[in-house]
This record gives sequence, structure tokens and C-alpha cells, in this order.
Amino acid sequence: MFSFRVFTSILLVFCFGLFNPALSATSVHVGASSYSITGQSALILTAEMDSKGPVGQDGQRHPAKTKWDLQWRFKQKESNVECTVESIGISLGITHTKPVWRDQKPASLALIDRWASFENALIKIQEYHADLALQAASEIEERVLKVTPQKSCEELEVMIGAIVYNIKEKYRKLKADYEIRTNYGRRSGLNLM
Repeated sequence: MFSFRVFTSILLVFCFGLFNPALSATSVHVGASSYSITGQSALILTAEMDSKGPVGQDGQRHPAKTKWDLQWRFKQKESNVECTVESIGISLGITHTKPVWRDQKPASLALIDRWASFENALIKIQEYHADLALQAASEIEERVLKVTPQKSCEELEVMIGAIVYNIKEKYRKLKADYEIRTNYGRRSGLNLM
């Protein structure tokens, strides 16, 4: 599940694509997966997440993970002397993986409150990652549509390929830096201890 802010961002990207004839609408797909944990203490729940959580870029298991994948294609228009971008289409897939605490009902109120704080932090972290992905898609659209006409379509394809690669790497680095800075969200509240 994602927030109203992320939904609004997705809607704006989609609508911008509909009203700009040089764009194909950006397709955004948000999915979720989960894994079950059980326990009646913060220590046990943390151990469950440490043993069952998704694997991060560092090869370690973490409580949660947001993954995104961005695919693109563009249509070119060739004339006698140049090749230009006619439109661009982007498909963005965002998947959130999180724990689901299955035996929460008999737990203490203190632990339930800690879990609620954990889930609130998780929502904020997921929003951050979804916003990064949407920013990457938006920047790709904007930059590709501003590419100047090239002498050949081959030159245009190479130029656009380099632009998209650099933007995707920029946002992958921002994501990785955030994960290192926050210890995969643990310093931002993704912690029960």
C-alpha cells in the first residue's frame, strides 16, 4: 500500500503524459509482497526479520525492501537531414516487501505500540523510495524530450541510451546512499529494539 502523496505523484506523471502529445503515458505499477513473522517480544520479532527478511544490495537480510525497475522506449522521426525524438514511453514497476506480524493479538500494548511506530517508519521509507523512482522517470522523460535532433537515428539512439543510463545510475546511487546512511532504514525507525 502506498500513500496519498505517492498516488498523487503517480497520477501527475500519468496525466502529464496524457496531455503532452510528445509523450506516451507513463505506466506505473505498484506491488507488494510480504513474509510472515511471529513472536511476543521485540527481540524475537527482530530475529525473525533478520532470518526471513529480503536480501539487500549488501547481501544481508533486512526488515523490508523497496525495489523499482524502470523500462523505457522512444519513437523517433527521421527526415532527410536529421532524426528527432517523437515520443517516449516509460514503464515503472515498484515493489515493496515487508513483514507481517501474524500473532499480534496476544502481545503486550507496549510491543504493539512499538510495531505501530515500526510500520509508520516503513511507510515513510517506502514513500521515499517510490518518490525517487518517480523522479527518475520524470527526469528521463524531460531530458529525452529535450535532446536536439541528430544527423542519424543511430547517433540519437546512442545519445538517449547514455542519458537514460546516467539518470538511472544517479537514482540507484541515491537509493544506495540512503540505505547506507540509514542502515537500510534502521536509523529511521525500522527497528523494534
